[in-house]
Amino acid sequence: LAEWIILRSEDNGATVERYRAFLSANPSWPSQTFLRRRLEAAMWDDRRDESVAWSWFENESPISAKGRFTLARAMLARGDRANAERLVREAWRSDPMSEETENNALDQFGALLTPGDQKARMDTLLYGSENEAALRAAKRLGAGYVALAKARIAAVKKAPNARALLDAVPRELHSDPGFIFSKIQLLRREEKFAEAAQLMLSAPKDPGRLHNLDEWWIERRLLARKMIDTEEFRSAYLIARDAALPSRDIYKTEQEFTAGWIALRFLNDPSTAAQHFARIGVGSVNPTALARAGYWQGRAAEAMGRQQEARNAYARAAEQSTSYYGQLARAKLGLPQIELNSQPRGRGADRLEIVRAAHLLYELDEREMAIPLLADMGENGDPEALAGLGELTQRYSDARGMLLLGKAALNRGLPFDFYAYPVNGIPQFTPIGPEVERSIVYAIARQESAFNPSVVSPAQAYGLMQVTPDAARYVCKRHGATYDLGRLKNDSVYNATLGSAELGGLLEDYRGSYIMTFAAYNAGRGSVKKWIDRYGDPRDPKVDAVDWVELIPFSETRNYVQRIMENLQVYRARFGGGSRLQIEADLRRGAGSVE
Repeated sequence: LAEWIILRSEDNGATVERYRAFLSANPSWPSQTFLRRRLEAAMWDDRRDESVAWSWFENESPISAKGRFTLARAMLARGDRANAERLVREAWRSDPMSEETENNALDQFGALLTPGDQKARMDTLLYGSENEAALRAAKRLGAGYVALAKARIAAVKKAPNARALLDAVPRELHSDPGFIFSKIQLLRREEKFAEAAQLMLSAPKDPGRLHNLDEWWIERRLLARKMIDTEEFRSAYLIARDAALPSRDIYKTEQEFTAGWIALRFLNDPSTAAQHFARIGVGSVNPTALARAGYWQGRAAEAMGRQQEARNAYARAAEQSTSYYGQLARAKLGLPQIELNSQPRGRGADRLEIVRAAHLLYELDEREMAIPLLADMGENGDPEALAGLGELTQRYSDARGMLLLGKAALNRGLPFDFYAYPVNGIPQFTPIGPEVERSIVYAIARQESAFNPSVVSPAQAYGLMQVTPDAARYVCKRHGATYDLGRLKNDSVYNATLGSAELGGLLEDYRGSYIMTFAAYNAGRGSVKKWIDRYGDPRDPKVDAVDWVELIPFSETRNYVQRIMENLQVYRARFGGGSRLQIEADLRRGAGSVE
């Protein structure tokens, strides 16, 4: 354990041999990839000779720029220029590295790199918003590419001179996919949606030319939703459908869902929609993806009048009882209960080395050190070890660790709902506003802070309930309480009191609407007002609540509302309020109270 902590720490002075000894002796310990990267960095930084490189890379493939450069150097020493060149170019095109590493690599391997490699590096860095490094790459290509890089950076930053900088890019670079991407981005932000759509529909689709398929998908998603707002539904569908397949699983799911949802709900084409929904979650064990696939396959089959096919699809989704769409599928099938797994038990798990190591950290009151261990094990550990670690987090009332472990395990398809929904993360407090159901407070805190009382968001929201100073002042003024920024940051009871009061105020103001309350807690009242003006009032019985949530233009808020809704159902069951599923009623709360 001590060695693992040392090797994970910064500037530890550890040698290649020390990392290697630990990795060889402890192949099941967490942080394997992290420590391998550290080993490769030590090999490059310490300029170890070829024999050290070969002794490691005979059985391992490099996973970082420094690893690839180290192996390439060893290959060149053996006269294997072709494979050395392949590794250097691969690292240069794709891998993050410091300016110092860049310069060292250029000194040693500059002759192996082509202008195409420099251009690929520039694009990779621009899509990743590594602007300084991108400009360095552009300068190696000449003035035209510097102009292109500056224009693209300005477009991302929403700089007032972005249009002028794009117009200044040399004409021969106007067919560059990166230029097209930035122009689409700018047109969308200028609300020239038809022009942006026209350009997107003629944009390159070859994955090899796009460099960052996820960023291209995000831009397509944003634009497709703008086309829905302007009722250009066919264009919206084509923009979503024609995306190059994104890299991350979450975006692959999103791309097929968006195309299918537009086809079903706006083009009245359930047959086409069903084809898209059938591709969601293939090969996945993630409950959210599987539930979404089954629910929407059911909706498409229902729209085609295929009732038995619809029931079969809903039944597949309904197996994911902790997931929003799984819960909606259960409601469709008339299944009144939510089904949760019991606490998993690991026989003799407390004797496992990794469990004993975590136990020692808890005994030493070093919970922060346990966090990376629990996170890694949640994603990679075997069920027996996870059960032992889960029991440990429960024994020490560590809601944050419990959630981290349980949620990662649940996303792998393991039955760890007991740990994924801790019931001990919020201290007891006395409400100062309208009373809010305890399950709602827990549902919010789980999503907002993951029960980390010290977390601070980029928007300066603090603590368990992620309360901003402005919201705290408003709540205190409304209820005659004393505002104290220090307590907001450091006192979990005070933080939970104000967060609960903010929720109570929103519920009161929105006359009981959960959808609007949760959306406003995340995105603010002003955003919710805009969405009501655009998409109707979700309290209106004529408005489809499921579609209203899907129409929320901010992906973070859309996901947030769905996660809070599903959390709420689970927490009601966990708190012994019965396992009766109320998600359809919760989505419709406030119905009939529209002015």
